Amino acid sequence: MHVDLKMAVMRNMSELKKAISDKSSEVAQLQRELERHENILALLSQTNGRGKGRATAGRRRGRGDLNAVLSRLPDTFTSREFVKAGTQANKTPIYLRQVLSRWTRTGKLKRLQRGKYQKSKKLQSLAA
Repeated sequence: MHVDLKMAVMRNMSELKKAISDKSSEVAQLQRELERHENILALLSQTNGRGKGRATAGRRRGRGDLNAVLSRLPDTFTSREFVKAGTQANKTPIYLRQVLSRWTRTGKLKRLQRGKYQKSKKLQSLAA
């Protein structure tokens, strides 16, 4: 009887060692996955979260920046002046020309001639 008890304890010990080994490999796998997620989060932080959050908050901020750029310009200005002021707000020249075109279509600006724009009467009265 004494031998059976000793064998049972030894069997339990080997089962526990095996379980510890299995759990250790599972913990190691979870640690690798955690490190991977931390790396992804660090990459997303470096790109200023240009994923999901930028679609709403970033757009509003960007328009506000360009509206501020427009308000600093005189009533009649050239596209070069707008692009020069807009690139200081970290916008590309191509995007800024698209904005001019869009604002002309919506009536925010009036195109006097090629490369020359005038703020609409509404904007001029709001600025005064």
